[in-house]
Formats: sequence, C-alpha cells, structure tokens
Amino acid sequence: MTVDLIERLKEFGKKMKDWDKMKTSVVGVSIVKLPTKGEDLNFGLELIPVNEDGTPLKRKGVFITSLEQWESFKSILNNEKAHDLIKNIDGMKKQKAVTSSSEDNGDVLEL
Repeated sequence: MTVDLIERLKEFGKKMKDWDKMKTSVVGVSIVKLPTKGEDLNFGLELIPVNEDGTPLKRKGVFITSLEQWESFKSILNNEKAHDLIKNIDGMKKQKAVTSSSEDNGDVLEL
C-alpha cells in the first residue's frame, strides 16, 4: 500500500462516521468505517456484486476485514468443486423457471 493511499484513508476516516460507506473506483467494492475505541481507524471492505447496469445483485455484501479473510474467500471462490456446485444449482433454477413459465393449468388470477 502506498503512503499516499494510507494518508487518503486517514483523511477520509476522520470525516466518516461508524458504518459509513465510501465507494471506490473498483465496481462492487466499498470501504466501510468500522467502530473502534479511541482515535484508531478501522476499515473493512464490503463486496457487493453488480450486474451490467450497476444494479447490486444482493442487498447486503460480504465484509472482509483482513488479508487472511481475503485469501480465504479467494481460495473458496477459485475452488473448482465449489464452482461446479453453484453452476449446477444455477442450472436447476433456470430449468425450473422454464418449466413453470411454460405450464398452463387454466387458473386465472382475477385482479
């Protein structure tokens, strides 16, 4: 981390209240000021995936507060078995959506 970035984080941290979020230039990544005792600054990252138009895909993101957590999440997300599992789960959802939209049981909801 560069000295310049550390200084900017300190400057922003003085202006932020606990749990305030600041967007970054990385899409889907925000800096969150976490509560501390005294004058210390404590930050975390909130990761919220977004779609092509920038709309969040989740209401709340994942908080990462250390490099160890970052590396652990990275390892999980790069695991081929975990990837295959979510790929199959996603396929089941899409298959169910196609089946339910093509079924017509004659019922009509009168509004």
